[in-house]
Amino acid sequence: MLFNSLYFLVFLLIVLTVYHGVLRSFAARKLFLLAMSWLFYASWSPRFLLLLIATTYVDFELARAIHRARTAGAMRRAHTWLATSLVLNLGLLAFFKYGLFFYESADTVFGLPAPPWFLSVVAPLGISFYTFHSISYVIDTHRGVRPPTDSFADFALYVAFFPQLIAGPITRWGFFGPQLAEKPHIGMARIEASLFLLAVGYVKKVVCADSLGGFVDGVYGNVADSGSIDLLVAFYAYAFQIYFDFSGYTDIAMGVAGLLGFRLPENFRHPYLAESPSEFWRRWHISLSSWLRDYLYIPLGGNRFGSARTYANLLLTMLLGGLWHGAAWTFVLWGAFHGIWLAVHRAVSGREWWRSEHGEAPAPRSPLWLRRTVTFHLVAVAWVLFRAGSLADVALFFARLFSGHPLLGPLPLGPIALVLIGGATHGLALRFEMNTLWRSVPRPVQGAVYGLVIVLIGLFSAQSGRFIYFQF
Repeated sequence: MLFNSLYFLVFLLIVLTVYHGVLRSFAARKLFLLAMSWLFYASWSPRFLLLLIATTYVDFELARAIHRARTAGAMRRAHTWLATSLVLNLGLLAFFKYGLFFYESADTVFGLPAPPWFLSVVAPLGISFYTFHSISYVIDTHRGVRPPTDSFADFALYVAFFPQLIAGPITRWGFFGPQLAEKPHIGMARIEASLFLLAVGYVKKVVCADSLGGFVDGVYGNVADSGSIDLLVAFYAYAFQIYFDFSGYTDIAMGVAGLLGFRLPENFRHPYLAESPSEFWRRWHISLSSWLRDYLYIPLGGNRFGSARTYANLLLTMLLGGLWHGAAWTFVLWGAFHGIWLAVHRAVSGREWWRSEHGEAPAPRSPLWLRRTVTFHLVAVAWVLFRAGSLADVALFFARLFSGHPLLGPLPLGPIALVLIGGATHGLALRFEMNTLWRSVPRPVQGAVYGLVIVLIGLFSAQSGRFIYFQF
């Protein structure tokens, strides 16, 4: 069930009706939500529902075993249980997502026989996201951050909560767990905020992202025959397509969760306003970047052991972050690009700090608009690596884009307009808090806007497809 499908809207209407109109106790509501979340997942991957339930139960029990061992002072046993959980979760993730990729990569070097059939099994939908939920829960238990829950149903709902099950945001137990402790209050303010998020999310996805997607797919699917003007527009168009698509999904997920009385963490904060690579990752896919920081970069040593080790940790973290997105060398190269960029930026920034500490005149700071422009374009360069079907397509894309051919041909006005809208919405964010501005709009006008949104969704729904991040 796609969020942007009629089936999901019917499913959501049934869930809200039973959740608010039939069930009274919060315990019953949570069990109902868990059942509906498992049903939602079964509509995608019925054969993998048992895998989701089984891994959830194993991690639930392992976290309790870790807590008992810590309480008894048996840290070696706690380490063993933690290692068991990590091997299980990362092993399944590696098998389903990367088994065939690693086998084929080794085949190019060693000339292996045809890959076995079981490596061609399609990865369970959402496995990258729900695996990270469980890993953070078990690690936090091992660190003593908080005790594990005694309720399997609560933990299972945290892992499988359907608004964020397939593509996040990646939620921590410390954020979601306390919301399961007592029945939430769902007032009119929360309902209005949730409806606003739903409207914005659907417009981003159905109207903007999918309209750009048709053009982008055409260019990237035939780079060799695409003209310079189409390549240039596609360079910008994909940057905004993936933003509209993924942030639209997050808005819808947050809106649905809000209607059920739950909060999900913020995942986007106008990322193309970033002035540096580190700020970009504080604005883009925030739940993933913070997860990689807390459970990979810092455990590797972070910035505690000198510059060389810091740069190596940044590079390794981003390489693994790139690989997390998919089993392809384009994703690895995308991660390497961001890792190198972060390391270089840190080195340059550190040099300026060293100069000021030693009484030397600091280098003149570039204008804000220039820092944002450069950062955005480097991010867009990396998006080409992310979107292209192969490394050969990446090379061909840039070769044809910068081949010196004049930018001739008909202008794709629709994609250009949507790119400009994407830039304008980022610019408006500098001056207005959109939620606050929306609340000041008279109710009749709000109703008219919602009606227009419904019309737009109806007009554009025929071209709407899966969310980009569903493949990860």
